Amino acid sequence: METESVFQRIWKVLEADPGHRGLTHGTPRPDLKAMGQSLLEAGEVFVISGFPVQRAGGVGETDGPLGAVDIASCLTALGKKVTVVTDESSCAAILAACEAAAPETEVLCVPHHGAQAFCYQLFKHRHPTHIIAIERPGKGADGHYHNARGEQIDELLADTDLLLYAKGVTTIGIGDGGNELGMGALRDIIEKQVTHGKEICAEASAGYTLTAGVSNWWGWGICAVMSALTGRDLMPSDTREDKLLHAIVAQGCVDGITGRAELTVDHLSEDENLSILRALREAVRQPDWAAMEPVQARRLFRQNALVRPTAGMCAGYAQCNLIVLPSALAGDFREFARRNPFSCPVLEESEKGSRTLRRIAADVDLARDFPKYRVWRNGKLESEPLDVEDLWNDDLVAFLIGCSFSFEDALLQEGIPVRHIEENRNVPMFRTSIDCVPYGAFSGKMVVSMRPMTPQQAGHAREITARMPRVHGAPVEIGDPGRIGVSDIFHPDFGDPVTVREGEIPVFWPCGVTPQSVVMNVRPPFAITHAPGHMLIADVKNRDLMD
Repeated sequence: METESVFQRIWKVLEADPGHRGLTHGTPRPDLKAMGQSLLEAGEVFVISGFPVQRAGGVGETDGPLGAVDIASCLTALGKKVTVVTDESSCAAILAACEAAAPETEVLCVPHHGAQAFCYQLFKHRHPTHIIAIERPGKGADGHYHNARGEQIDELLADTDLLLYAKGVTTIGIGDGGNELGMGALRDIIEKQVTHGKEICAEASAGYTLTAGVSNWWGWGICAVMSALTGRDLMPSDTREDKLLHAIVAQGCVDGITGRAELTVDHLSEDENLSILRALREAVRQPDWAAMEPVQARRLFRQNALVRPTAGMCAGYAQCNLIVLPSALAGDFREFARRNPFSCPVLEESEKGSRTLRRIAADVDLARDFPKYRVWRNGKLESEPLDVEDLWNDDLVAFLIGCSFSFEDALLQEGIPVRHIEENRNVPMFRTSIDCVPYGAFSGKMVVSMRPMTPQQAGHAREITARMPRVHGAPVEIGDPGRIGVSDIFHPDFGDPVTVREGEIPVFWPCGVTPQSVVMNVRPPFAITHAPGHMLIADVKNRDLMD
């Protein structure tokens, strides 16, 4: 699947304008890939929403809160801290929707009086990296807020415009009528194509301006962008969206066009709205990752067009961990790995300064062909870039280390479950109390990966993996995490937690993240590793690594 065409398909779906609002025709298309990649690197994200409806006495409309909560659910699933900011008109509705779909999300209600002071204090104590405004009124050029009919509605809402003027913050503005916060960059289009456009156009501009027939749809649109980039299914279900719509209407939200408390958004039925969600799901339908060829996967990673854990990709092909060190440390690490063959089975060592390989893969760029990297200085994690091209130098030596993802295809062929693949998650990994055999500058604790299965399956898995020592071999522990110093299997040190079903036990294998544990222990001045779970996919077959 060409990822660029995914973004084009997303735009095509969201340009639908069934209400004939006029804002989506000819509107510039921001770079959705760049926007999504920025969100992948986000710290805390503020999402601002809530549009009061004058004809309904100032209660909030159904457009906006749903999209805000969809964005919150998506980003919290990616490990981001999200705070939804609103005011009295929509606060109860957003609280109810977050409780149902994004319970980790904080909701802040800005007071009508003293709103600017509240926002100023919020920035004083909080430091968001991204602010997303979705269907939130923005002041026009006259300094007042307007509804779509051009009527002033200042008395109905708190002034939150200050939030979009934050310095050093990535801003995203989402709207469908031109009077929404962040639409200022489209003034020329809004004045020409939207009724009352000159009066209602919001003054504030966002870094990314997203328009649609209904603002809520971009809640799903951001889920689609992040699904395309990560390879994870982050799209909500029809059932969940129905539940959320019922929840906010029960809390007083009304249709923004009709002013009635009904299960509609902008005078469109629930099914008409859900048809957009279904189209977006089709637009980001994931390829068969297992059937993909290694060179295809590496090209996507090299172009930063896909960022996802590689478990389940390119079935039958070996995957590799990475550690890159200054040449002065390469000899010690080489011997350290030889003495710890199950946690650090080296498949290939690069020549000094080289970003290519000779044995396990052709046409490889070691600085760009992993989906995500980690950069370490003096044992501290400095960053997690998508490539390390600017950091590579002629003194570096790369070690490619066998990965347990390589034996998962063999387990699946024998009917043994691999839960993190089933649940589309990263494998859970844990630091243990097991000491590696030290050598020279290198020492530290072994890291293990965990897969739950029944005792019978665990015995069979031991037999299969024991024949694959170059990708970690047999488990180091079956059943009792305490014996290897793991206290809580539901809170991994790396990766994601997975479901452990009744009758299953945890099974632990040596893991190629062990060098990262060693780096944190011995604190070399500089090192590059892969991000846990984000591997290089080699051209050699797993069967070629069996002894």
